[in-house]
Amino acid sequence: MSVDRIAAFLSEAEFGVYAMSLDQRIVFWNQGAERILGHPAHKVLGRHCYEVVAGLVSGRLTPACVSGCPSLLSLQAGAIPNAVRMQMLCSSGERKTVDLTPMVVSGVVDDAPLMVHVFDDRAGSQSPDQILAAVKSELGRGGAEVVSENPAPLPPVGAAPLTSRELEVLALVALGRTTSSIAEGLGISEHTVRNHVRNFRRKLNAATKLEAVLTALRRGILEWA
Repeated sequence: MSVDRIAAFLSEAEFGVYAMSLDQRIVFWNQGAERILGHPAHKVLGRHCYEVVAGLVSGRLTPACVSGCPSLLSLQAGAIPNAVRMQMLCSSGERKTVDLTPMVVSGVVDDAPLMVHVFDDRAGSQSPDQILAAVKSELGRGGAEVVSENPAPLPPVGAAPLTSRELEVLALVALGRTTSSIAEGLGISEHTVRNHVRNFRRKLNAATKLEAVLTALRRGILEWA
């Protein structure tokens, strides 16, 4: 099954789903999320998730997730991100209580893990467990993987540290950038990009770029704005 089928399934679901890249910018927002919170997709895509669902209001407390997604921090600690009940910001300015389950998913956009959040206001016909089971099943059929289900222990540290350029390339790989776009953005050749990728894979003892990204996450090497 293709990514298109995953997107079609999630787009039309009555429960809310949004996904963000590892810089906490929303890359997917479904019809259910619009139904529950009132925000249309075209107004939230590309924005930081905490601006939309938590709200940044002058003079009020800053949401904790501004300093780093709690789900990513759990993964870095080798823990499974917890489901939570939270009050999410609606387009009207009101807040709605929802049950939200975060998961880290790979295999949807090249070598970029995504943070996928599934939530519901209990107005639908399915229980939270049924919703979660349906999402996991559809992701699996599409070739994606919920990598936060059974997070691996922190990898042993001992390899040579990554250079600043290797870290820069790794961070761009984690955001789903292609070799050509990384080369263009950094003003280097594609050959040089591939060399950096080969080097950070070796240092992180990773068989693939995705494995390198996940290992860097679990070690806390990558920092997210």
